[in-house]
Formats: sequence, structure tokens, C-alpha cells
Amino acid sequence: MPALPVRRLVALALALTACSASTGAAPTSTTVATPATSELSRRTFTTADGTAIEYVLLVPEGRAPGEPGKVLLAFPPGGQDIDLAERIVEERYRDAALDRGYVVVSPAAPSTGLFFTDASAALVPELLDAIATEFPPEDGTFDLMGVSNGGLSAFAAAIAMPERFRSLVVFPGNSPDGGDDPALAALDGLGVAMFVGADDTGWLEAARATEATLEALGIVVELTEVPGEGHIIQSLTGDDLFDALERVRA
Repeated sequence: MPALPVRRLVALALALTACSASTGAAPTSTTVATPATSELSRRTFTTADGTAIEYVLLVPEGRAPGEPGKVLLAFPPGGQDIDLAERIVEERYRDAALDRGYVVVSPAAPSTGLFFTDASAALVPELLDAIATEFPPEDGTFDLMGVSNGGLSAFAAAIAMPERFRSLVVFPGNSPDGGDDPALAALDGLGVAMFVGADDTGWLEAARATEATLEALGIVVELTEVPGEGHIIQSLTGDDLFDALERVRA
């Protein structure tokens, strides 16, 4: 993937810095914004209780609705708003995902809160069901990725419903209940890859604790500590992320 423009990196840095400071209708899905390109669009899904979830959808050329294939659920960082979700898809995932044939779904946090909170986490199964209706994941399981608050959200989703996922990649991330969370045992059979900046002290400690817990449980885990990087791992490319995903993919 080409180097990110300085202006984009600054915007991403501001968003992630903010993140690091915080540790009865039938469901429908409609397009609510015209995409900048043919592969990328914004959608809105409405849950059974009427909660609206905006999400960014990236579809590789030639991937037809109803055709099983690789589908990545990617939680954004910070306040998990739709603009940030789209920016991360464009700058971190897009090229590698399209090259490798992945549909990418990146949801913005609904009014109920960030996705690692109980109220919003409870809505994720409905969203996955709606996505699977249009773009069925191969073997019925999604890949999972998240950055910072999105990494916390990804761990929360994987712990709550491990049967729905085949890989978990965070940069950084850990269980919302800490690296020694006993609930990590639920990830048995799921490959996990974690990236963390070597200078990102608090998140580094949590990542190391998570690695130790998972290894003790016999769960496949990779931890990459990136030298010279803080919370925003600027040197990390989409290919780095998808290479890790495909190494640990069950």
C-alpha cells in the first residue's frame, strides 16, 4: 500500500489520540450515501428495536450479492463515527482487501454507545445476520479486525460469539476487561494476531498480558511490538494486517 498522505495521517492521528484517552420493525438495510467509487458505499441498518447503525461497505469488483466469500467486520477507533470508519477503510484496508477479495463492513457506533459497551455489543449479531443475507461469509464465519476502541470492540464481539468468527486482528486491542480476562477462553479455535506500538505503554502491557493468557489457554496468538511507534502505528500497512489475518485464519 502506498504511504499515507501527511494530511490524512494527521487526521488519523488526532482521531486515534482521542481514542487512546478512553479506554418492533423488521430489520432493513438501505444505501444512504453515494459512494466515492463503485466499490465503496455507506449503508444504514435498522435493528428490530429501531436502532440505526450506519456502516461503510467495501465490495471487490465481481463479488455478486448472494455469493459466499471472505467478509471482514472491522470496528473503527475513537468515537467510532461514520467518517472515521470510512477513513480507516480507505487508508488501511481498501487496497489489500480488494486485492485479496474481501468484502469489508465497518460500522459506526449507534446511539447506544461504542461497540464494546453492552448495549451496542448486543446489536452486532443482528448486523451480522443482515450482512450475511447479502454477502454470505464462507463457511458462515466472518473475519474480525479493530483498532484501539475498535480493538476493544473486536475482542468483545469475539468473546461473546466466537462461533461467528475465524480470525481476530487488532492494532492495538484487548479484552475490555483486561489481558487476564478469564472470558478469553471463549476464543479457543480462533486465531488471534495483535499489533501494538512499542512506545504505547498502557496498551503494550495489556497486549502482553493478553498474549500470555491466550498462550496459557493453548490459543494461537501472534503479538507484534512495532519499534518506535506509539498508539498510532503509522508504519503498519493494509498488507501487514491482512498477512497477519491470513496467517492465523482458522
